[in-house]
Amino acid sequence: MSDTEFDRKPNNDARNIAPILPCYDDLAASCAYGWSMLERGVKDRKSAFHTPSVATITTAGHPTIRTVVLRGCDTNAKTLRFHTDTRSGKIAELTENPNAAMHFYDAGAKIQLRLAVKLETLSGDAYDTAWAATRPMSRECYQVTQSPGSSIDEPYQVAFDADATRDGEDHFVPVAAHVYQMEWLYLAARGHRRALFDFAADTQNWLVP
Repeated sequence: MSDTEFDRKPNNDARNIAPILPCYDDLAASCAYGWSMLERGVKDRKSAFHTPSVATITTAGHPTIRTVVLRGCDTNAKTLRFHTDTRSGKIAELTENPNAAMHFYDAGAKIQLRLAVKLETLSGDAYDTAWAATRPMSRECYQVTQSPGSSIDEPYQVAFDADATRDGEDHFVPVAAHVYQMEWLYLAARGHRRALFDFAADTQNWLVP
């Protein structure tokens, strides 16, 4: 499902072209719209932004990518959050090199975000808050006794043990993605719009699509 309303409204354009978003020629508004889509991605499981891709570098130096579930978005702090298993490859990778990339695309809205981020595992109060908000069904993922990616002979060999894993808490870890760059791409029939927002340098500028 798209993160915009305009593509679900009747199209009255004579050329059968969807109406243009108000942020079309506005840099600041484009950035704000991108963050609003990220915020919705946390709350709406049907949003295309609910399940972004995260790319890291393996300890062997190779790029790798996977899909995660977006669990938090703090627009003011420019930080996103997802959860993972302490034994997953992502943890070893971000420990060695915290620089990563995140990719979001809404085919209905025709909007893509590419984020440059720095990953950090959370502890203390941030950990407690994330764990408390985790649903029982999600906790089952962390109750598996084998490490993610372990080789098994057949699917039914996956073993769950809630008691041995403290309901899964032993293997649960929230990860913060501190966003220092956002690249915005809006595909429009009138002409595409692409922009780069560098939050570390506090700059913004249009790019050639």
